[in-house]
Amino acid sequence: MTTTPWDFGVNKELKLVDEKLRDMVTSEERTLTDASLHVISAGGKRLRPTVTLLSYKCLGGEDTQRIVDIAAAFELIHSATLIHDDINDGGLARRGRETVYKKYGLHSAIVTGDFLFVKAFSLGGMYDKMVVRTTADACARLAEGEVLQNRFRHTNEMTVDTYVKVMERKTAEPIRAGAMIGAYLAGGTMDVVSGLGAYGLNLGIAFQVIDDILDFTGDEKRTGKPVGMDLKEGYLTLPSLLAIKSSEKAKKEILELVRQESPSPESVMRCVSTVIDSGAVEKAKGMGEYYALEALQHMGSLPDTEYSRSLRDLVGKVLNRDS
Repeated sequence: MTTTPWDFGVNKELKLVDEKLRDMVTSEERTLTDASLHVISAGGKRLRPTVTLLSYKCLGGEDTQRIVDIAAAFELIHSATLIHDDINDGGLARRGRETVYKKYGLHSAIVTGDFLFVKAFSLGGMYDKMVVRTTADACARLAEGEVLQNRFRHTNEMTVDTYVKVMERKTAEPIRAGAMIGAYLAGGTMDVVSGLGAYGLNLGIAFQVIDDILDFTGDEKRTGKPVGMDLKEGYLTLPSLLAIKSSEKAKKEILELVRQESPSPESVMRCVSTVIDSGAVEKAKGMGEYYALEALQHMGSLPDTEYSRSLRDLVGKVLNRDS
């Protein structure tokens, strides 16, 4: 299964991003190229490059190649983290196909992720200190988020506040960085750059909340993975954290499951049903809506253009997606 990018008026630029991605992962070592293309060619929503491109164009940015390179750098970073995440989680499938480490082996997967990070910084490193520092800070926060999340894996100590902190670092900070850099390269004032950064941060949290909801309610044919994977892998996400508060029975059942290294498929599905029946999915959706509104609140100073309207429409798409 491959997915196509969302259409928000920058599909021409996104095609250039994809061309850049393929060009950047060409290597004398065929395995590096093949493994990189395995994750890149699976498609995806291209949320990070879309936000970067729209932030640039909504402020009148005109140098397409300049912003395409930065947008490609953020997608390379994202692809690298997907490979490393699947290694950490023992994931077997992503977007309906084998994970890189499953197909190419652990060693090749680790090196391919490193290769993609290096390629990303070879693009971002061509720009000034603000761009390099913002990108590097986002990557550092991303790594911190992964370590923080793993600390609470297979434990009952995760809280909603810690969950949000993990989502900020792992998902939202790179989106924030892309929005800021897009605005900065278009000549935006520091207030506008900061505002678009806050838009990206809140959009990223809303995106991850919906992603975690779909782990309970999604259609495998649409999402590319079976439901209940977070619970199976020992992670408490927002829906399960809210379900725990609904009753002692739900709390006992969910916490017993996540502490197990290899829970049975039947016990995972029972917990999925418990979370859904508790009403936690609706409450989690409400939190996603809160962060979506926060994203919109930070767009007040933007000029009314086709691309700023696309940024607004993107918020609704994130909230209402089914894959």
